[in-house]
Amino acid sequence: MKKFLFACSCLLCLLLLAVPAARADSASDLETKIAELEKKVVALHSQAQTLSGQVAFYDGQIKLTSLKISQTEDQIASISAKINFLEDKLQAKSRLLEKQILLSYKQGQLDPLQIFFSAADFSELVSRFKYLQIVQSTNRRFLAETQAVQNNYAQQKTLVQDSQTRLQTQKTALANLRADRDNLLKQTKNNESLYQKQLEEARLELQAINSALANAVRQGPVNAGDPIGLVGNSGYPSCSTGKHLHFEVRQNDSWVNAETYLKNTTDKWGLNIGSGNWDWPLRGTLEITQRYGNTPYSYRYRYSGGIHTGIDMVSTDDVIRAPAAGMLYSSSEKCGSSTINIKFIDHGSGLKTLYLHVQ
Repeated sequence: MKKFLFACSCLLCLLLLAVPAARADSASDLETKIAELEKKVVALHSQAQTLSGQVAFYDGQIKLTSLKISQTEDQIASISAKINFLEDKLQAKSRLLEKQILLSYKQGQLDPLQIFFSAADFSELVSRFKYLQIVQSTNRRFLAETQAVQNNYAQQKTLVQDSQTRLQTQKTALANLRADRDNLLKQTKNNESLYQKQLEEARLELQAINSALANAVRQGPVNAGDPIGLVGNSGYPSCSTGKHLHFEVRQNDSWVNAETYLKNTTDKWGLNIGSGNWDWPLRGTLEITQRYGNTPYSYRYRYSGGIHTGIDMVSTDDVIRAPAAGMLYSSSEKCGSSTINIKFIDHGSGLKTLYLHVQ
């Protein structure tokens, strides 16, 4: 009995630990390729100053994400195989444990005196008592082993669930990367000079904003709801593509998500936006033309890591109003061959709101 149990335990350990050589080699190859490609993608990102360089960076990210998806799928297959084995082993151990408990129960029905008087001699008596002790010890060991298999099974189930979640995230990232690359080619018409022009426009606009923050003229205090200007198209054509308001929030001179400061609303196209307590700077029927963050047009803002740093909007009401109290400043800055009018409100404690393309 001891030898049989020992053999079963050894077999279980070997099966759980053994990984086919081909799969191990494949996993190792994938890890090597992923590590090499990660270094290459970092290098591509720093070198992506041209349209072709940016496309190469996207292609590298796409290939890297595809490899990570393959790695995760292999891990799921490996864990799933282990789970199937553990399920079979758990059922086998449960059946064997049931038999052992039944045997122990039957043995336990015997009175110690019956064992004593039914033994042919002292040697047989000792053997019977030892047998009972072995059965009890075996049961305890079986219980411990069964519990270990159950714990291992639960851990593997958690691992496969985590891997499946990671796989879905990776697939979503891959789809987004492909969409971003295709959008870049579409918006730039795969034209290097157009791409460089867009990058330059974004750079000039940032330069104008920084200059306004340094040189603006103080106009005086304003309260929430006070008119501070009108929506315009100043900066056209170098730094504006049409009449709109670019609204931006900065905290300690770093841009933050303006959507978290403005009240929740729905624009004319059904976009639900905003999660704060400020009124919007424009009243009337609002139309959001570009949100904060990663957008179809934000690739041109290389200085911000490819995010649009504010919210672009138009409305049936052109009056711009202060969303909160503060000190109003105004400035007109050169932006390429154009002049852009910028206003901002200092709300104190390092918080500022900016208004671009004002009339």
